[in-house]
Amino acid sequence: MPSVLIIESSARQQESVSRQLTQQFISQWRFAHPTDRIIIRDVALTPIPHMDSNLLGGWMKPARERSNQEQLCLERSDKLTNELLAADMLVIAAPMYNFDIPSTLKAWLDHVIRAGGTFKYTPTLTQGLLIGKRAVVLTARG
Repeated sequence: MPSVLIIESSARQQESVSRQLTQQFISQWRFAHPTDRIIIRDVALTPIPHMDSNLLGGWMKPARERSNQEQLCLERSDKLTNELLAADMLVIAAPMYNFDIPSTLKAWLDHVIRAGGTFKYTPTLTQGLLIGKRAVVLTARG
């Protein structure tokens, strides 16, 4: 069954326009695709830790050389990345805060944008590896 991964990032709940857009999207998507599975990861309600030395260190070391803390950080990052890789479609709902995306969304991106996982380096360019996936960005500002 196809799946849609939705990333919610607005710190506001009821008053959030981006959350209202998400609800409209879900309603219309379910009407058109009633058997699709929808997974919602709310990075505002359940924040993901920002990148730190344990995550960076864990990425740079072979598994046998990682500390317990580095391994825990990598496991969380792997879970988020695998969730994205398993989805057929990605929907990012984001307000604009201070002319940028919420820091919680940036933290999620830092975990899932991974060399060898979601992109690779070639001699001439950086190539995305999320082939065949669709992405939608629902954004609001004002």
